[in-house]
Amino acid sequence: MTVLTSDTTPIRIDQVTVSGGGRLGMTFCPGKKDAHAASGAWDRELDTDLAAIRDWGASLLVTLVEPHELDVLEVPGLGRRVVEFGMDWLHLPIVDVSVPSREFENAWPGHGGDMASRLARGEGIVLHCRGGLGRTGLVAARLLVEFGYDPAAAIADVRAARPGAIETAAQERYVLACRPMGAPFPRF
Repeated sequence: MTVLTSDTTPIRIDQVTVSGGGRLGMTFCPGKKDAHAASGAWDRELDTDLAAIRDWGASLLVTLVEPHELDVLEVPGLGRRVVEFGMDWLHLPIVDVSVPSREFENAWPGHGGDMASRLARGEGIVLHCRGGLGRTGLVAARLLVEFGYDPAAAIADVRAARPGAIETAAQERYVLACRPMGAPFPRF
C-alpha cells in the first residue's frame, strides 16, 4: 500500500477566485495521519503542509472537522501551529457528510462576514475538512453565494475547481437554499 506523505503527495489547494482578487482555497486536513483511509494510508507532516498553505497566501485557515477528528487524524494542536505559522485560525465544526448545525448557524454571521471581508480585500482563505470535499465544498459554495453568486453557479464553480466537492444531496440542497449576505437564510 502506498503511503501518502507531504513529500510524496504535496498538499493540493484547489481555488476559486472571487471579484476583488480574493482566493478561496479548498484542501484536506493538513498533517493528517490515517493508516486505513479509503484513499490510501496518510502520514503527513503538519509543518510542511502549513508552510505550503502559508506560502499559497492564506491569511486564514478554517477547520471544519469536529474536535474528536483532530485527535483521530493526529493533529490536536492544529490551531496553535496555524497561529505560529502567522495565519489566523477558525474552527467551525460540521458533522462529516452532514450540513451545518444550529450552533454553526448561530456562530456564522460574524465569521461569514469576516471571511467575506477578507475575500473582498483580496486575501486568501483556505477551508479544510478531513478529505476536503463535502464540508469544505459546502462552506466554499455558501461563501460564494453570500458573495453574490447564484447558488447553482457556486456549486458548479466549486466542483469545477475541486471535483467531488459537495458530496451529498443534503449538502447540495443546503447550498441551493443559501442567500446573499443580509438576506434571511431558511431554517431546515
